Amino acid sequence: MNDDIITKQDLHDIKSSIVDQLLSAYNIKLENRYLAKKDTCKYLKISNNTLDKWLLQGLPVLRINGIMRFDRIAIDKWLSERV
Repeated sequence: MNDDIITKQDLHDIKSSIVDQLLSAYNIKLENRYLAKKDTCKYLKISNNTLDKWLLQGLPVLRINGIMRFDRIAIDKWLSERV
């Protein structure tokens, strides 16, 4: 076995650690994790129209009884995959 290869579990542990550190560094509490559309625009510093375009491009959204909520962690992951 090659010692230079990172296992899937190691990669998962590293990602989890990074997320925990970022949440702590930016003082994001899990109760503030889910955002309304207006708050999501503020969080991303974009207009409502831009958010609508990003939704068409696959920005993750939760819909519960017609109410839209956005998960900060899912948003950050989605954005990081596009950079």
